[in-house]
Amino acid sequence: MADRGYGRISLDTLRSGSIKKQRERIAGAAGPDLVWYPDESVSGSKIPFASRPAGAQLLADLRPGDRVFVTKIDRAARSVRDLLGLVELIETRGASIIFVDQNIDTSGSMGRFLLTLLGAIAELEAAIIAERRKESLESFAQEGRHAVGQAPWGFESVENPDGRGLVIRVDPELRETARSMVARIMAGESQESVRQEIGMSKTGISKWLRNPRLAGMTPDGDGVVTIEGIPRVVPEAALLSMPEWRDLQARLARARKSWSLRATYGAALRCGVCGERMYLNASKKVNAVTGATHDTYTCRKQKHAKGQGAPAIIARNADTYMEQRFLEGYGHRRALVGSWADSLTAKDEAVSMAETRLEEAQRRFSAATTDEDEDEALVHQRAAKRALREAEAMQGERVFTIEDSGQTVAEVWASATMGERCRMLNVLGAWTLQPGRGSVGRRITLNPDELLAELVTHQPGSELTSHDDQGGFLLPT
Repeated sequence: MADRGYGRISLDTLRSGSIKKQRERIAGAAGPDLVWYPDESVSGSKIPFASRPAGAQLLADLRPGDRVFVTKIDRAARSVRDLLGLVELIETRGASIIFVDQNIDTSGSMGRFLLTLLGAIAELEAAIIAERRKESLESFAQEGRHAVGQAPWGFESVENPDGRGLVIRVDPELRETARSMVARIMAGESQESVRQEIGMSKTGISKWLRNPRLAGMTPDGDGVVTIEGIPRVVPEAALLSMPEWRDLQARLARARKSWSLRATYGAALRCGVCGERMYLNASKKVNAVTGATHDTYTCRKQKHAKGQGAPAIIARNADTYMEQRFLEGYGHRRALVGSWADSLTAKDEAVSMAETRLEEAQRRFSAATTDEDEDEALVHQRAAKRALREAEAMQGERVFTIEDSGQTVAEVWASATMGERCRMLNVLGAWTLQPGRGSVGRRITLNPDELLAELVTHQPGSELTSHDDQGGFLLPT
């Protein structure tokens, strides 16, 4: 026979008591040869006794005639069902359990009665604590206060300037870096390359880009916190404007293509037979002398009309020719940057807010489980639709402006991503690969070919315009 003492703690605090204090109380009631089983940083409500490291070891060591000592019921279990199941298991092994602080010994009938009663009280207490915590978190969210968890990357938890507690705000030291991350992804750069620079995981950047806090909203389950159906937005806590946020979500929602591209100019090259874009066909063959691969550009459409073959070309040869021809014609020109300016930016903000408001009302309607919740969601949907119509009716004039970037096209090209380079190539028109044999220069054509001697400044609503050789080149957006 042996006396076995069990102690458990979730957090070592003055209120919860320490493992050391539990052992001291048990040692005063048990025999001198006490065997000790401590479970530290283990939740009693989430992990059953038999699934805890020390608890499982105690049950494995248990022998007939042994006595198990625990300070209180809630150290062993947090529900009546788990508690009685544990007691029954111990007793079937021919052992007994004693709760020292409550003076309960399960070997007697009165002890079993008190055990059931106090176990029910402990379970009720745990449920009340959980309910209060849930209500507190909901209240904090409605007030915009930060209660638990770490602030998202690019944000920080600071003292609430308008009251008690903490609030989330943009970290001023990371603001520009974070905005640059979003801008790069919106420009077509992969999340993979962006996340590696700051050491963020794949899952982390995916969640970060979709976090409503980027637009100053507070997450609430699958949606956001609303007041009378209107999303609660804190401007000083926003990294992005509402239009920027919605543009980002629209881009993230686009279906991913089943194929992937390497860093090549295939996206700018078309098939001379069917007009489809060319794709990279990776080869395992490598030149033993130069180390170059035999990757080729081929048409994705394998079958053309009878007698028309599918054009193909060695990728590195095509890339070299297209880049050289483009830079010879445009590399020395000034790189111009075009942008839209809206004389009534309030319209974009109002439309974006109304769209977000409508989506949230629709989400809440779908999630409603009672008639009352559905009725409330419908009211908010109607109000959101009215707000959207009013926002769309606002008048605004868009103006396109062109500025000098201060760089040459060759300088911009040197630091551009592959996607940006392909868009620059496509400004000139369609680069087309003709079937058959011959030199690269004869097989790859650009229509109209005369464009290489001209400047292209394609403004919305205008035609391609020729200028003298000292002009600039309007970068594509």
